[in-house]
Amino acid sequence: MSKGRTVKEFVTGVLLVPAFGSFIWFAIFGTMGINLGMDIASEAIKSTPTAFFVVMGHYPMGNVMSLIAVLLLCTFFITSADSATFVLGMMTSNGDLNPTTQKKIIWGTIQSALALVLMFAGGLGTLQTASIVAAFPFAIIMIFAMVSLVKGLREEVKEIDRIS
Repeated sequence: MSKGRTVKEFVTGVLLVPAFGSFIWFAIFGTMGINLGMDIASEAIKSTPTAFFVVMGHYPMGNVMSLIAVLLLCTFFITSADSATFVLGMMTSNGDLNPTTQKKIIWGTIQSALALVLMFAGGLGTLQTASIVAAFPFAIIMIFAMVSLVKGLREEVKEIDRIS
C-alpha cells in the first residue's frame, strides 16, 4: 500500500478513479461505436489488431486519437517492463530495494528475448497463449494475497481497538 495513505485514499485512487475514467471512456467511444453501424464494424472485424485504428479513421481528428493511443500503449508497455525488471532485480538481489543496473538490464534482455522468441515461433497467438498460461498461477497467488489482505486488515482493526 502507498506509504502514508489511508485505506480510503488507496481505494479511491486504485478503484474509484480508474472506474470513473473507464465509465467516461466507454460512454464516449461506446456511443461512437453504436453510431458507426455495421458497415465499419465488418471492416474492423476483418483485422482485429487494427480495429481501433479503422474505427478512429472515420472520425474527425481520428489520426490524432490514433497517435495518442499509440503513445499511451508505448507508455504502458515501457512502465510495465520497467516495473517487472525492477521487481525481478529485487528478487534476485535477496530483496535489496536498489538492485544493480546490471541485474535490471539482464532481466530486461531476458524478457525481450522471450517475447521475441515467442513472436517468431508462432506469432501473436503463441504470445497470447503463453501470457494466459503464465497468468493462471499468478491468479492463484492473487487469491492468496487477497485473503492475506483481509486477515491483515482485521488484525489491524483489532490492534487499533486494543490501543484505544
